[in-house]
Amino acid sequence: MNKSRWNPAVSTVIALILIVPLLLAAGLIVRDLVANSFQIAGQIRSARALSFNLLKYQLDEETGIRGYAATHDVLFLQPYHAGASRMTATFVALRQSVRQLALPDALGGALDAELTNSRWLRSVAAPVLNSRMKNAISIERRGKLLVDRFRTDISTIDASLATRENGTSLSASRAIDRIGVFLAVVILLVIGLAVWFILQQNRLWNRFETQRGKAEEGGRRAVVLAAAYDTEKRIADKLQEAFSQRTLPSLPALHFSATYTPATEETKVGGDWYDALELPDNRVLFAIGDVAGHGIDAAVTMSRARQALVASSMLESDPAALLTRVNAELFAQHAPMVTAVAGFANARTYEFTYSSAGHPPPILLEPGHPPRLLEFGSPPLGTAKETHFHSHRIQSVPGGMLVLYTDGAIEHSRDIFEGEKLLLDAVAMSAGRPENDPASFIHNTVFNGRAVGDDVAILTIGFTVGDASALRVSAEDSQASFAGRLARKRGEVAIARDLFAYFIGRGKAS
Repeated sequence: MNKSRWNPAVSTVIALILIVPLLLAAGLIVRDLVANSFQIAGQIRSARALSFNLLKYQLDEETGIRGYAATHDVLFLQPYHAGASRMTATFVALRQSVRQLALPDALGGALDAELTNSRWLRSVAAPVLNSRMKNAISIERRGKLLVDRFRTDISTIDASLATRENGTSLSASRAIDRIGVFLAVVILLVIGLAVWFILQQNRLWNRFETQRGKAEEGGRRAVVLAAAYDTEKRIADKLQEAFSQRTLPSLPALHFSATYTPATEETKVGGDWYDALELPDNRVLFAIGDVAGHGIDAAVTMSRARQALVASSMLESDPAALLTRVNAELFAQHAPMVTAVAGFANARTYEFTYSSAGHPPPILLEPGHPPRLLEFGSPPLGTAKETHFHSHRIQSVPGGMLVLYTDGAIEHSRDIFEGEKLLLDAVAMSAGRPENDPASFIHNTVFNGRAVGDDVAILTIGFTVGDASALRVSAEDSQASFAGRLARKRGEVAIARDLFAYFIGRGKAS
């Protein structure tokens, strides 16, 4: 390492960064040990209390039976019944507790005590209660043996619990002692680092002038970077303006409307876009997309994705195949991730065919029905070389309308479910309205009084109620019309490219 560049402050910080996790780990270990010890101690106390209660209840049973056998006074049976009624639940709780503590000896004692108490109830208590004491001395001897065995089982349980409690306390104490030694070593190390750091500061004083010169140079670079950022933002704004707000097709059988609203934050120059284009063979392409990120990269990727879709639509009539071509092109260019929905509308059959690449689901609105979300899925474009997309075919009716949108239309509230509900309500309200711009109506309804925190694009494609045969044109006319539209789009791309070069030149000049 070059000693002139060596910085003791950085070394000290690195050392502290390495020490802090060790301290945190030690603290967590101590906390877990103490918490575990308290938890086990609490379980042990609870189990010992249960075993004590069992001993008390058995004593109540025995006392009650003896008093009743001697006097036949039913008052003596009250403690017997009280103890007997609580024995079963107490045994269940005790078994669960010793199982959690993993004490097989205590569990065996609990099972044997429960069995012994059951035998005492059958062979001692039952004959006394039924006045069938033909041999009272034999019954009394049998009862004493069973009671002694019961108490031995309780003693076994208590001894096992006490052993576990002592072991837990000893383990926790040893662990705490080890952590204490570790903390002492760490504290000494930190003190040593602090002393070493103070001594090394004298060596840094001579480099003060050099560092100040570097700081001044950094300030100048910051000014240059700020100017470069302003230039980039202007370029991105112009590119985005060149590739948004396109003129939509005007067809007698289909009605298009669209709106685009940029984010209110000036630093968020996004890559939201939409497109619609009349193609040969009476096909109408529609698409909407959103490029990940912001700035000039997003705007350039947006233009690449749009042009790739238009070019691929001449070769593919299946939306999934269309997105597969575009995905391969964007992946080869190492472009940022792009979500999109692309498809075709057929006004003669009132059908939509589309495919989705990681984009929010389209919405279908049909006369007399509430709007509904359609199927969606597949990864975004540009994320993998081999990606499988799925085509969806939707049979609609005259007056049906497909609504496409970017995620800014549903994520403004930070609650996607609430955002989807607001959007669906706005789409439902747009049904039957006289306005010819349902996209703007939907946008204004969703963002009524709300700030637009991200770019929002909305595109609607609707089947008009009337003669769908007006869509039919000859192949030659269709090809000529498409060639004219494609030429216009290429002209728009050329304008954007010239604009890009112009601002790059200005940025370099400044």
